[in-house]
Amino acid sequence: MIEQTMRNVCYIATLFLVLGCTKQSTETRYYPSKSSFPIEKIELVDLDTVQLNFKELTNKIARYYNEEKRLFVEFNDSTIKKQVIPYTYDGGLVKFKNVLRIKSDSILIDNGYPISELKRILKRHFENKGRVPHYSDAPERALVEVTIDTSMNGKELKEVLIKITRAFDEINEETKDTLKLRVFFDYFRQLPLPPPPPNMKSKYK
Repeated sequence: MIEQTMRNVCYIATLFLVLGCTKQSTETRYYPSKSSFPIEKIELVDLDTVQLNFKELTNKIARYYNEEKRLFVEFNDSTIKKQVIPYTYDGGLVKFKNVLRIKSDSILIDNGYPISELKRILKRHFENKGRVPHYSDAPERALVEVTIDTSMNGKELKEVLIKITRAFDEINEETKDTLKLRVFFDYFRQLPLPPPPPNMKSKYK
């Protein structure tokens, strides 16, 4: 009886150990692609531990461009480790139509969509090929912009990136093309518009 009990205890302990191991990351996915990640001149930012908010992180990415380095963000999505090289606008020409802007709860295109429509709209964006004027010209020109509140932290940014990468991965499996997910960070469009100029005529009434 004691021997059987010990066997049961050992079996349960082994089971817990196996289950614990399966929760660890078993695969790494790279965005836009694995070949985009240089071996040198790169810095990792773990979104679960980073102390920077979205504005500070975006500014840091922009500084890295000036120093010819690369910064990538990393996070775990269940058993998948995901690494994303985020980009910022550096003054180069980017067509407005090639950028799909995504907030934490909505998609900023047409009259706006809830984030639950992300896969459908993202697929339309990548597969448009110039058919609809205000969607991307071609899959290789399609960009995704994350534009969340400047004060959001790394874990909140991670939740947005999980939604985007999951939708993209599903689309990539369904399409015959080899797609690349290029993610831009930008907060400038969240700044309030400047006040209108004063009515000069009213000064003399």
